[in-house]
Amino acid sequence: MPSRRRLLTILGGITMTGLAGCSGSESGGSDTIDCHTHARSHGDGDALDNGARGTVEGGMVRLTVPLSTEDVRKHDIDTIRVYDMEEELAHSISVSPEDADLMANKVGVGEGQLRYEQTLGHRPFHGQYRVVVVDTNENTMDSVTVEFNCFPDVENES
Repeated sequence: MPSRRRLLTILGGITMTGLAGCSGSESGGSDTIDCHTHARSHGDGDALDNGARGTVEGGMVRLTVPLSTEDVRKHDIDTIRVYDMEEELAHSISVSPEDADLMANKVGVGEGQLRYEQTLGHRPFHGQYRVVVVDTNENTMDSVTVEFNCFPDVENES
């Protein structure tokens, strides 16, 4: 019988995989959806098969990019680059398979998974970003373009 921690890790990983790239929501109430994410295009690689998504935490919108430790090692990925709609580099995030030890303590991150997040701003926030993972030789390993709408907190507007 697996330990409770192992079981929670597995369930969290399954949940992240099911949500990534399709929709993101951390609802402030049962009637609100904070973010809706749609993948507009995907590159030829497989490192970003779990996509990227908009999420909300504490009123701040974050772009969340899940990766597997195995893919990071296999493709020698060391950077996530986030480009805005004008194709300007908006954010650059360092990546390392050694980050897995620290991320193992995050809710929703399973064994062998990495979840990188970049704060984008206060909600409401709507945008389109191209997420690119590159290796140590500056080669593009994969990309995904996502569009998302993160809505105001309906409960706080009355």
